[in-house]
Amino acid sequence: MGVDGATRSCDQRRNGTVSARLTLMLVTPLLMLMLSQAAPAPHPTPPIAPLLSDGSLLTAARGEMVRPHAGDPWHFRIDSPTVGSKVAVRDLVLMPSRVLEDMERSQERAGGHATMVVTGEVTVFDGRNWLMPKHAELLTAPATREVPSEVPADPSTDVTPPEDDSMRSAGPAGDSIADIVADLQNSVSLLPQTVDDGVASDAMTQAEPDGALIVSRRGRLLRGHHGAWVFVFDADAWGTGDEPAVLLPSPALQNLIKSGRRRDYREPVHLSGSISTYRGRKFIVPTASSNLYERENLSR
Repeated sequence: MGVDGATRSCDQRRNGTVSARLTLMLVTPLLMLMLSQAAPAPHPTPPIAPLLSDGSLLTAARGEMVRPHAGDPWHFRIDSPTVGSKVAVRDLVLMPSRVLEDMERSQERAGGHATMVVTGEVTVFDGRNWLMPKHAELLTAPATREVPSEVPADPSTDVTPPEDDSMRSAGPAGDSIADIVADLQNSVSLLPQTVDDGVASDAMTQAEPDGALIVSRRGRLLRGHHGAWVFVFDADAWGTGDEPAVLLPSPALQNLIKSGRRRDYREPVHLSGSISTYRGRKFIVPTASSNLYERENLSR
């Protein structure tokens, strides 16, 4: 094949490559448009608010109790500010306590949906925020007041005014009683009401109050049948001991679990924390722990 034939073949291959590129450039936008119309866009999920730091104090936060999925524990969903055009969701898992019992009863009396104002302490465990409620109030609508239908007579009509009554106004004295009551009711949207209904079972009256502290108590860490971590107190010198307590999420519990993986969980430890009671069951929020080293005739 001569030089002219080789040149002609190269030109044909070059023209074919350019034609293929042009076809691809024209077809690709059309395919993308067809796919975007055929497949519906996924529903945008609301953004998740960043985690609060451990030990944060939540003060008078307004929100509601929710269960994101069936079988989940109660979450307190705070009325968060909007982020752009979406609402940032901040859910905190509610930890067992007497206040949570009161909140559950208030939620049930409100028909399953209630707005509350909650104060409590926040902790972080396993990448989630947990809330130990200390105080809660239920926001309720004010009671409708009856407005009298009969307007009392004006006492000034029975008095003969003096001849020179320049101080007396010729216009009406002011708004009616119905207008005043309506203005007062419109100015108050929701009223706070405590969730503590005074209901106390025998188990609650005999249990230690929520927030009571235990300091350097000796015991062992066990795993319950449902996966919960349980602290079993060692008996004292008189052979008596407290009932086992379920350990609630906290950074101290996370450190205790990591330490137990490096050693035997059944070895005794010293534990400090705060107590809470829920439905007659005892719980502990661990705040500090230390390993117990035993030697001959000496333990510390």
